[in-house]
Amino acid sequence: MTKVLKYGSLFALATLISRVTGLLRDVFLANRFGVGVEFDAYSIAIAFPFLLRRAFAEGAMTSAFIPLYKEKPDKNEFASAVVTSLGIVTIGLTIFVEIFPQIVPALLASGANTETKLLAAKLARISMPFVVFIFLWAVLYAIQNTSERFFFPALSPMFMNLGIILGVISCKFFNPRIVGPTVGFTLGGAVMFLSLISGARKAGFSYRPTFAGVRDFFKLFFPALLAMTVSEFNVLIDVNVAALVGPGSVSILQYANRFYQLPFGVFGVAISTVILPLMSGDAENSQHLKDAMRTTFFLSIPSTVGLMVLSERLIVLVYQHGAFTHSDAIKTATALLFYSLGLPFYSMMALLSRTCHAKKDMKLPFKATVISFVSNAVLDFVLGLTFKTAGIALATALSGVIGMAYLLLKIRPDFDVKHFQRVLFSSFVMGTMLMVLDHVSPSRLFTIALVMLGVIVYLSLCLVLKVEEAHQLFKFIRK
Repeated sequence: MTKVLKYGSLFALATLISRVTGLLRDVFLANRFGVGVEFDAYSIAIAFPFLLRRAFAEGAMTSAFIPLYKEKPDKNEFASAVVTSLGIVTIGLTIFVEIFPQIVPALLASGANTETKLLAAKLARISMPFVVFIFLWAVLYAIQNTSERFFFPALSPMFMNLGIILGVISCKFFNPRIVGPTVGFTLGGAVMFLSLISGARKAGFSYRPTFAGVRDFFKLFFPALLAMTVSEFNVLIDVNVAALVGPGSVSILQYANRFYQLPFGVFGVAISTVILPLMSGDAENSQHLKDAMRTTFFLSIPSTVGLMVLSERLIVLVYQHGAFTHSDAIKTATALLFYSLGLPFYSMMALLSRTCHAKKDMKLPFKATVISFVSNAVLDFVLGLTFKTAGIALATALSGVIGMAYLLLKIRPDFDVKHFQRVLFSSFVMGTMLMVLDHVSPSRLFTIALVMLGVIVYLSLCLVLKVEEAHQLFKFIRK
């Protein structure tokens, strides 16, 4: 069994468990707050720390950290220098937002109404310390990944989800109620960080204040940060255009995007995360990349088909409770359908970008990100203002196609056409079957049965067509 599939499967399983708690979190939020001003303000307030988490902590930090960490003779000194230097920066950013919280709605939702902006600014003061915790978590996460420990680090985000759920349950003690899940969000981030301390110590890390050797890190970090920051500007544009579309639109996109992030996180992020430490300083780069591409297609293409066919059923199953109405479910499902179109392309884009990062090439992913960003900005206004939330989701998907196409043309990796055709055929048959059976019963229990049946049909066809990943997966499960 290839290392990519082995570690990718472990990472995917842990991420799946974490993302299921994320869906449970969203069920609680949708049931208690539905679509409206409170949830819009909450989405805006946590979007800023999430943006910094993806661009600053998980993205640029790990891309620059892992290739250097693997080659440094004194790994502990290098990791300590990164913690010291970037720790000062994240604390400084947090203090700045605590003093000027209104900058968050100004950046993320300039078109929102005054009530939403005021509440978002209040919540931003609560959510901003999350940035410090998540940066420290990202360092410990990267250290464990370089030691080929993937399961528990990928599982740890569930503590944030559990914190939010507890915040929703106890929200009656807060005024306004939405303060409850915001507090839970920040405390959950703290527990995420604390949960990885023991594993990092076992991997040999012991912090001691120093700046030694940090110069090499920043040579890679700043180009990677620039690329990740440009990428995350897509979030700013999406939220701003959604705020212009009308009240509740930010909430609809948040619910749809979070559901889309389940397969993307389980499959796309899993493979790209595993490939970075495996390819860094490894002579078998081309084989690892080929294995990763095959695994990405094997997992992402059927997920895309399944989400497109069952989007309405899945949203109704998960979200349509309490304050979340059927009308909200239809709008969210439509946005999810269009987000789903981009799943294989963003998965491949993440994989190819990390491949470049492993070789310390930050320029090519940056160019791809800029192209994707410009495309998304133009398409957001053209499609978003025309087709509202569905148009914004479609713009996001199309920009992923453009960014991935650019990387493929530049890198020109070895592409297994026969494998792709077999996966595509299996996914098409599965999707056709789901479309036919979709009309049998509207029950939520039948929705779960359809998901399970879709997985069985797809894997069975892959086994018949001799798709290697399916056979390896079954062997791994038996062990």
